[in-house]
Amino acid sequence: MAVRRERHGPRARGRRIRRAAVVAAVAGGAVLPVVPPASMAAGAAAGPARAASCEVRPDMRHTDWTPMNFLGDVVCPHNLVNTRVQSTTQSPVNGRMAFSPSWFVCWKPGTPQQGSDIWYYTQADSVSGNKRTKGWGYLPAAELQVTKHPVPGLARCSWSVTSTAAGG
Repeated sequence: MAVRRERHGPRARGRRIRRAAVVAAVAGGAVLPVVPPASMAAGAAAGPARAASCEVRPDMRHTDWTPMNFLGDVVCPHNLVNTRVQSTTQSPVNGRMAFSPSWFVCWKPGTPQQGSDIWYYTQADSVSGNKRTKGWGYLPAAELQVTKHPVPGLARCSWSVTSTAAGG
């Protein structure tokens, strides 16, 4: 399963080189093998409405813009939409998810959208709006292509537990 990776760090140059090689191969007419996910091979319907599973990765490390550290994530398929600074539909857009699947580090409750108040914290593939956030923001549960929320194996965001306990 291809997974979106952070663009910053010592491996960024290697990823850019590999991406350039793939683009050159495709532009040159080369055929790259594509293996469908097991769910599609078994005859499942394709498209955003299909239910898929997520991969739990307990040892993955991420650091957000604050800089808060996270240990563990889940990788899930999702629609290609904008991320928001906060877990509300009125919050400013700060990034765009350009690839799927992507990793998510935690979840928290927010503004209900399409029947769920769960929002997932991640880093967008492209940054817009406030550049200081580096694209870190929230995606509503309705945009993930999964059957259960919150996604099993993903922790609740630590700041949402504190604010809920304090009545906020």
